[in-house]
Amino acid sequence: MIKLYSYGKINLFLDVDNKLENGYHSIRTVMQSISLYDEIQLIPVNDDKILIECNYPSIPLDEKNTCHKAASYIKEKYHINSGIVIKINKNIPPEAGLAGGSSNSAAVIRGLNKLWQLRLSNEELSSIGVKIGADVPFCINGGTYLAEGIGEKLTKLNEFKWNNILLIKPDFSMSTAFVYNNLTPDDYNLYADNKIVNYIDCYDHLNAAKSAANTLERVVEKFHPEINLIKSIMLQHGAVSSLMTGSGSAIYGLFPDAKSLDTAYEAFNDAYPQVHKVSTNAFGVEILD
Repeated sequence: MIKLYSYGKINLFLDVDNKLENGYHSIRTVMQSISLYDEIQLIPVNDDKILIECNYPSIPLDEKNTCHKAASYIKEKYHINSGIVIKINKNIPPEAGLAGGSSNSAAVIRGLNKLWQLRLSNEELSSIGVKIGADVPFCINGGTYLAEGIGEKLTKLNEFKWNNILLIKPDFSMSTAFVYNNLTPDDYNLYADNKIVNYIDCYDHLNAAKSAANTLERVVEKFHPEINLIKSIMLQHGAVSSLMTGSGSAIYGLFPDAKSLDTAYEAFNDAYPQVHKVSTNAFGVEILD
């Protein structure tokens, strides 16, 4: 058996360039691992089946699950005859823009590489990951990355360090496909002159935080203006910036110190069931044993 932690992510920046002929969108985004994680156990079994167990009732347990897709692809590609039970204990809310499903499948790819002694390189693991989902290669590596294309073209950046982050998952969830399908050409290239990558590579974390921006907020706020209220309260409690991550629905605030973070946490904790204090001290996938 192997146990792993699969860490979530936030988007410090997300701009949409255009819509591609295949229906996907070309984006430019800065993705950052955070300390909120799911626990994954990989348990070998003698038969040839892939079985998934999960504590979160809305998560599919069949071929629709990205962990199942990852395990199935690896089994077929490398002619593995044994089966696997994948146990997922979720802390990362799904449909929140936190890459929970992608990080879970990244953990399965890393874990099966060790369990089945495949000895694949990081590049080979990432090439498997991109077949499962655009965010999976990032989740395999973790840290701070600029992602371009549909999210699969990764450039390593200097680590963005921020210890006091408040993360809130509202009562509503968002489908990534729904959000992108509601983009219009007026939403493209809103932040072409944004300097966040320069600030991160100069270790100017304060100005990087102040430069946080996300085009997809424009879509989600039309259907759920509550995100603007949450962001406003974050800023009122001292956040340097507040932003929706990915296609939503989670919102985070970057706070300057633990005191302001704790004050904001108390303000939100009674109103929302999922409020988390997190940091950027995390990297993709951690293999425990």
